[in-house]
Amino acid sequence: MRTRRALIIVFAAIAAACSPALDWREFSWREGGFAVLLPGKPRSESRPLVIDGVEVTMRMFSVRAEGLAFGVGYADFPPGGGAEAQARRIAATRDALVANIDGRLTAQGDVALERHRGIDFRATGRVRDTDYFVAGRVYAAGDRLYQLAVVGRADAATTADAELFLGSLRLLPP
Repeated sequence: MRTRRALIIVFAAIAAACSPALDWREFSWREGGFAVLLPGKPRSESRPLVIDGVEVTMRMFSVRAEGLAFGVGYADFPPGGGAEAQARRIAATRDALVANIDGRLTAQGDVALERHRGIDFRATGRVRDTDYFVAGRVYAAGDRLYQLAVVGRADAATTADAELFLGSLRLLPP
């Protein structure tokens, strides 16, 4: 665990050197059970959403920097449902994030956060005559769903910053 934290700090320092305008710092939210690197102080909001036919409250934290929006959020589902429900929720969340830019998937792969399953994806789209991209990850950890996304104009895309952010999520002990 310490080794992973040390690597994240090293990667944050490297990214900060490449993107001096971004102020990378670890943000943790005990209630949501997570910590993540963000390029500044996040704003918080909650909103009701329907994911896979279930109404949940998504708690989100986001930062806008360098023409990009970095966001992390989580939602708690009613107990139960199992692996099939988790897979549907992950896919529905990915699809909603891609739909935000009227996009299409360009890449997707399986990822894991500790022992929890998830997906990593990339998409491109167009909003009001401007090309956009979204890079994201969605995980199911029991009855909780986590989403991370970097969204911005295609010409603002920085792979290093997106990868640093998406790879920094860690779960906090209960």
